[in-house]
Amino acid sequence: MVKLALMCKSQNFRLNTVCPGSDEYRTGQWVVGKKKRKELIGEKVILTKTRNDPAYMGGEIISFNPLQNGKVEVLFKDDPSLIGNTDAIGQSGWGLRRSVCYVK
Repeated sequence: MVKLALMCKSQNFRLNTVCPGSDEYRTGQWVVGKKKRKELIGEKVILTKTRNDPAYMGGEIISFNPLQNGKVEVLFKDDPSLIGNTDAIGQSGWGLRRSVCYVK
């Protein structure tokens, strides 16, 4: 089951250049607390364009890379079976003006 959904309209994910030739991706500029990051390692993440769209990409969370602005990049291993996932649609966890959803 998916535990994290990110509304990534600009599709600003990219291959993880630290591990060239792998199927690891990173997407950045998210606010995720330290405690929550620890809980999410090994869980599934999906990327969506809006709260009501199915996932266009997803995978298993490998780690979080803290940025100087206090936000984080999410590093994940691609899982094509998550394309079209609808776990985050209708979730109350999106909150107002939030692009991060903790799926219950």
